[in-house]
Amino acid sequence: MDLSNSGPEGFQTNQPAEQTDLPQAEQMFWLLMNDLLDGADHPEIWEAFPQFIDQFPGLSSVMRENAGLLQSPRVDARLAFTILVAMGSAAQGDPAGALTFLEESATRYTESPLVQGAVFHIQSLLDPGNPKFDLKSKFCMRPFHELDVLEGSTHLCCANWLNLSTGDMAQAEKWQDIWNSPTAERIRASVHDGSFRHCNKVSCPAIQANKLPSHAEVAALSPEWHDVVEQKETHLPHGPERVNLAYDTTCNLSCPSCRTGKQAADSATRARYDLLQERSILPMLKESKIVFITGSGDPFASKNFRNLMERLDAEAYPDLRFIIMTNGMLFNRREWDRFPALHDRVKSLQISIDAATGPTHELLRRGARWDVMQENLQFASELLHAGKVEQIHLSFTVQTENYREMGDAVDLADRLGVTGLYFGKITNWGTFTADQYRAKAVFQPAHPFHRDFVAAMRDPRLRTARVNIGNLIDFIPVAA
Repeated sequence: MDLSNSGPEGFQTNQPAEQTDLPQAEQMFWLLMNDLLDGADHPEIWEAFPQFIDQFPGLSSVMRENAGLLQSPRVDARLAFTILVAMGSAAQGDPAGALTFLEESATRYTESPLVQGAVFHIQSLLDPGNPKFDLKSKFCMRPFHELDVLEGSTHLCCANWLNLSTGDMAQAEKWQDIWNSPTAERIRASVHDGSFRHCNKVSCPAIQANKLPSHAEVAALSPEWHDVVEQKETHLPHGPERVNLAYDTTCNLSCPSCRTGKQAADSATRARYDLLQERSILPMLKESKIVFITGSGDPFASKNFRNLMERLDAEAYPDLRFIIMTNGMLFNRREWDRFPALHDRVKSLQISIDAATGPTHELLRRGARWDVMQENLQFASELLHAGKVEQIHLSFTVQTENYREMGDAVDLADRLGVTGLYFGKITNWGTFTADQYRAKAVFQPAHPFHRDFVAAMRDPRLRTARVNIGNLIDFIPVAA
């Protein structure tokens, strides 16, 4: 390994090897710091850390000498150093202490693949028999068939689980330039090599629930998938099969979990979205099978999405089906009748509830009314049982205010007869300070109600077939 160009200045120097006077342990330290500045996860470094400690006995001393980096004004340097210290502690036999040392950074940087990847690795040391930590033989299909279009960025998965953008669809000449951009290819390569370095491994439900298929299982699905896996394809000849449209944040509610106030696109923004839809979205959907509207707001509150849903009729898009995600407040019989393009073409209707009682629902779904919600949920249930929509899934974002209602939410789902109910950790989308998020994140060990939350997770109703426990799987009792 060439250590000749590592050093503390920025963290790069151009000194030739024969002129450097940095001891080997110090050179290794700065080399590692440099490697971590890209913000990606580095499982190959985590795995090799015990060898680094053995090969460079002074590495721990160098880290102690540079403890001032914990107060560095550079966030990337501060995080890199914090993680190196934690990895040193884990390599020397104290993974539990290392995890505690990372807790503050993990709380503050919930979307960082670097921080969450380090947490994931240290958790694997504490639970070495758990198969979810073995990703080298696993494969994720989403970056090969999904595209999520946000305001100013585009992603090959939910941005909460894969926040590295493949580009700005609104700025691209062709949608293909984003779908097969250099960044998109780099993300797919990280699936092929088993590093998943750009993924948020702590948040991803598929990783946490050990639901990722093996390379062999994916290769056996079809000749096309066989070529993707065996040839390690990263540049794809086809477009995305599933498109998630999440660029318009217009919503009739202002839920604290995703925004600080009500949002609605103005006329200039709507004109920009119209151009995006004409130039890129509508042509791209000609090749797609599923369109998801919307993970960013509410489709029935958005003029752009309402127009789009009207235009995606069965005659022009005969193979296209819908996933509709809504807070439910506008999903009633009158609105349903206004969108015949949706009739008998909705693969999944996803409704966010976050509660099982009126006071909690109205607290967490700011602007909502529980009586209206109950009426609209009943109407949705009637559509399901009449075969007008294929599936209905409720979603419940777990936080301090509602964890005690998880079991009751299962009862609600049972009464409605919906297809499924998803529970997932609340994410900090930038709407909370670190302290505010810490107060919300009841699933974190340091939370004052964490023990009560763990007890709530023992509710047998959470283990029924209708429930998808998502990234909370580790809190389900082992015997279950």
